[in-house]
Amino acid sequence: MTLLLTLLVAGITLLLAEVFLPGMVAGVLGVVCLLGVAVVGFAEFGPPTGTLIVIGELVAGTILTVLWMRYFPKTPLGKKYILDPSTAAKAPAGSEKWVNREGVTLTDLRPAGSARIDGEKVDVITAGEHLEAGTRVKVVRLDGPSVFVRRTGNPHS
Repeated sequence: MTLLLTLLVAGITLLLAEVFLPGMVAGVLGVVCLLGVAVVGFAEFGPPTGTLIVIGELVAGTILTVLWMRYFPKTPLGKKYILDPSTAAKAPAGSEKWVNREGVTLTDLRPAGSARIDGEKVDVITAGEHLEAGTRVKVVRLDGPSVFVRRTGNPHS
């Protein structure tokens, strides 16, 4: 029983650690520990109890995943780790009207970054050149959601 509880606690802890540690190692080890719980359950308690343990793990895992997906993004820690879609810059609507418009880069473009064009924050791309933040740029073309710009003046002008 001690081994079963140890594997269960270790598995849950490793799965939670996977959220903050990239690389999938903690997640894979967590899943292995939870599979070990099922194996130990079958070995120590027999098929009826082992089956109940597997069903319990599946039901609890499903419920906890749904709760995590629903509530974690609303927590202060979740807000820190998950990008709010409303703050992300987006390609402007109305396509061709943006060609030949000018703006200023808000971030360094290496070659992608953000610029303010006609008062809107827009994700932009250069033709490969590096531009510093504050550089005046001009929209030269649109390709789907991608807005391509080139330098129009001196940096920080």
